[in-house]
Amino acid sequence: MEALAPDLREMQRRPLTAEHVAALRTIATEVTFNEGDIVYKAGEPLSRFLYLLDGEMEVVNPLTGGRLVESTLGPSQFTGDMSLLNGGAASLTIRAVRDTSVLAAAREDLFDLMSRIPEMSDIIITVYAARWRRQAESGDTSLTIIGAEADRDIRGIEAFASRNRIPFRALALDDPSAADYLAGPPQPAVMFYPEPPIEAPTPRKIASRMGLDLPIETGGHVDVLIVGGGPSGVAAAVYAGAEGLSSLIVEETALGGQAGTSSRIENYMGFPTGISGSDLVLRGVIQAMKFGGRFAMPRSVRAVKRTGDGKFAATLDDDVTITAGAIVVAAGVQYRRLPFARLEEFEGAGVYYAATDAEARYCRDADVYVIGGGNSAGQAAMYLSRTANHVHVLVRSASLAASMSDYLSSRLVAEPRITIHYN
Repeated sequence: MEALAPDLREMQRRPLTAEHVAALRTIATEVTFNEGDIVYKAGEPLSRFLYLLDGEMEVVNPLTGGRLVESTLGPSQFTGDMSLLNGGAASLTIRAVRDTSVLAAAREDLFDLMSRIPEMSDIIITVYAARWRRQAESGDTSLTIIGAEADRDIRGIEAFASRNRIPFRALALDDPSAADYLAGPPQPAVMFYPEPPIEAPTPRKIASRMGLDLPIETGGHVDVLIVGGGPSGVAAAVYAGAEGLSSLIVEETALGGQAGTSSRIENYMGFPTGISGSDLVLRGVIQAMKFGGRFAMPRSVRAVKRTGDGKFAATLDDDVTITAGAIVVAAGVQYRRLPFARLEEFEGAGVYYAATDAEARYCRDADVYVIGGGNSAGQAAMYLSRTANHVHVLVRSASLAASMSDYLSSRLVAEPRITIHYN
């Protein structure tokens, strides 16, 4: 996505046109915030689109109460991020620097307007995507994860947040600033600061808090229910939405599936300089959201049956039942687990099934063994070789020719920090 960064920055500076603002006035009401007013707090549902007519807003530092980032929002700019599109919650607190007037439009009305004015939609979505990416890279967010290196459960939450591009701040237990977030001595914790640590934190609780795990009630209906949030499932949501169909993607682990675990994909048309699996799927997710696609995660479908009227009834893992006119099963693959006793004890604590930034951090300066000879294994080996002491690739066959692209296998052979073990 590096090649796209300059375009994103340019779009961030591009305001809505006078015609866009005039159209916005037809669905919005004018609201005023006084100096010091909290516009919305981190964790609150993002239900309104706010376009600034006059005044100034800032992002609040959750630790100090001061300003978090140097830049502020002023006239012709608007609030929000990708969470507004998927009905999620705010990850940052916004405050009025001085008396500020805005046009406030309900999320549903904004969606309808964006569907009718594609140029306006393009500007809003590109700005939101740039903000989401900046947050993910900078860690400017209220979600704080402490001590992942010392607790496997916390490490699993960090991996979940990382693979789903949920912005978070990661602190090691020995980081001096960790004590600033905790009332007592440093210990592994997950929190939406300044709220206290979450009791028995899980990916599901984090997703729910961020508005990613949509509240689904029994009796709900969608045109298309998509089981699996990998590239195929996300693409199905894009195509369904483009045809005016309502869709819901149910994903058990992380959006992106196997592709999302790849640090680099180079043999996918349209990306001559390569792209990470997570960035590739992120673009698809944004596109699906543009067409009204919704996501429920980490959730799974436990049973499916036909109803009397020809529809399908799907029962989720929490016994909620939702009906659909059609079901797309894009469940993807599961990694074959090695037949070792006690293997599960080490999963997430030395044994991993992905090679993203999170795993690379735990493998720094260590000898790493990548088991497998496919393209994903090859990209993982190349990526980990940047920070690992040495990478050993274990392959069952006598050659990589049948399982790995030639351009990639040639790189592995030429890299001095990688050794391939055949047979």
